[in-house]
Amino acid sequence: MQNAADGHASVEVPGGQLSSVIEALLQEHPSLRSMLMVEGSIRSDISIAINSAMTDNGLLEQVPEDAEVHLVPALGGGA
Repeated sequence: MQNAADGHASVEVPGGQLSSVIEALLQEHPSLRSMLMVEGSIRSDISIAINSAMTDNGLLEQVPEDAEVHLVPALGGGA
């Protein structure tokens, strides 16, 4: 995802409802859309944490202005 965000490991966007935060991110870095979204929803293989807590309410979750949001792709492998 970092490559799709012009090499940035982190970016700053305004807080609010998670859907607004994600949309602001995608406005700045449109190439992330296919990595994060499918048919208007977050892809099922992407987890989202706000201030280190996994979200329960999906795109309806509220994001405080100073929060850190982590987009975590699913990890494969294992034995």
